[in-house]
Amino acid sequence: MPRRSHGTLNPSSIALKRMASSASMSRPSSRWLVGMAAVFLLPSSFAKDLPPAEKHIRRIWEFEDAGVSFNDDFSQGRLNGCEQAGTDEFKLTLSPENEPINPSPWYAFKVTSATARTLKLHFVLTAEGSVLRPRLSTDGKTWTELPKEGFVSKRDTREAWATIQAGPRPLWVAAQELLGIADLEQWMDRKARLPFAKEEPVGKSIEGRTLRSLTFGEGDAKNLVFVIGRQHPPEVTGSMALMQFVDTITADTDLARRYRAKFKTLVIPLVNPDGVEHGHWRSNMGGVDTNRDWKAFSQPETRAVSEALVRIGKSPGVKPYLFIDFHSTGEDVFYTQQDKDPTFPPDFTRRWLGAIHGRFPDYKFKREDAHNVGVPTSKGWAYETFGTPAITYELGYSTDRKLIRTVCEGAAEEMMKLLLEDEAKPKP
Repeated sequence: MPRRSHGTLNPSSIALKRMASSASMSRPSSRWLVGMAAVFLLPSSFAKDLPPAEKHIRRIWEFEDAGVSFNDDFSQGRLNGCEQAGTDEFKLTLSPENEPINPSPWYAFKVTSATARTLKLHFVLTAEGSVLRPRLSTDGKTWTELPKEGFVSKRDTREAWATIQAGPRPLWVAAQELLGIADLEQWMDRKARLPFAKEEPVGKSIEGRTLRSLTFGEGDAKNLVFVIGRQHPPEVTGSMALMQFVDTITADTDLARRYRAKFKTLVIPLVNPDGVEHGHWRSNMGGVDTNRDWKAFSQPETRAVSEALVRIGKSPGVKPYLFIDFHSTGEDVFYTQQDKDPTFPPDFTRRWLGAIHGRFPDYKFKREDAHNVGVPTSKGWAYETFGTPAITYELGYSTDRKLIRTVCEGAAEEMMKLLLEDEAKPKP
């Protein structure tokens, strides 16, 4: 049962003095960059020394005199403290699960008012970061972004204000749409029923959740593409992109059928399910950023996923061609190797991103080929292990959702075209 609090109490005291996580939409301060650079460049063994993540205690805050209640008692729910600050104003405290971590404040809660009224929500971070403009829903499924005029954010003071319309019907308020374990499980269930799909559990999370993998392709296909996602809990747009990407390569089209005849695609959509469940900013329940653990492999999730990729990718006769890890950040960006770095297939990344740009000339994205060099990310590990192009594809938190679907469908199609061309070339 959730912990129930009354308006005279301040339950936020357990959540003080922790630092934040994931990529922010605002440009970080120089002081923050220096501090986080020190974190990210520490030896990979540092992951073993981090404190475990504090398990979030879900609550209901009832302000009886005001006729208002707040509730984070649901999967992905997170609100660390709530106080009434005025007749129609409430102070909301947001804290990460541990520190130090890269700042990407997550929140998700429901608010109910006995009568229809305008409420002002004052968000206060206890750690570095900036509050994303809320997305609102009356059913937890259909979401709209709060209009700009209803939101003010001040990064330097770790504060933001949102003006919302509340009433007797619960209003969901979250940093991003809720796209959690149940949604991804339902999507995986549908995909697992495809005649060319094979499902295999690859391991368990710290809390015992199954890490599911799906492989799509015809039985005798020996070429391989890896796709993983949701290492960081708040990165909802990364999951949206991954799902559309996979929907395209599993579609009943001539291109997808030809691709599946030559290539198998191994997909692990949910690397960090515990973090997603508890509304973490960045880490798993071990208090570790899993995308900084691809050298120490101190966590069961990264160990299980990496071992599965090696077992399958290094099977006799199998030839890995590509690795893609889907994420989210403040803008659309591809993190890649440099073009001078040898890969198989050669020069794929430049050709693929060129094809995406040619197909969507108005789609604005960046390419960074010197990002986190030497940091134990999945991208770096995959390149060193398989010699393939290894790409982290980040979708912006505020990137238009229809654009995400359109571009990722096109990106998957351009990938399939290029890989089929490369597969047909004589091998050295």
